[in-house]
Amino acid sequence: MAINIQQSLYGEIADFLVSQPDLVAWANYNVSSHLQNYMDELLERNAEGILTNDERLELEKILAVSHVMTLAKTKAKLQIVDSV
Repeated sequence: MAINIQQSLYGEIADFLVSQPDLVAWANYNVSSHLQNYMDELLERNAEGILTNDERLELEKILAVSHVMTLAKTKAKLQIVDSV
């Protein structure tokens, strides 16, 4: 299960940011299906209590980035609504 998810996740987000997304793109942003599947797998393994310590640390880092992206998406959606 050892892919470098952090590098992939950070790389995807960096690519998104340098594309200079507008508010609609921010509101609709999602990670690739490959990364989403991996994150879902980690969350499932966490719920089952079978994560290794390294996987748990990786999941915590992923969730921290996910929270920031969710906050940005929410703010973009609010700005879109306010501008209508």
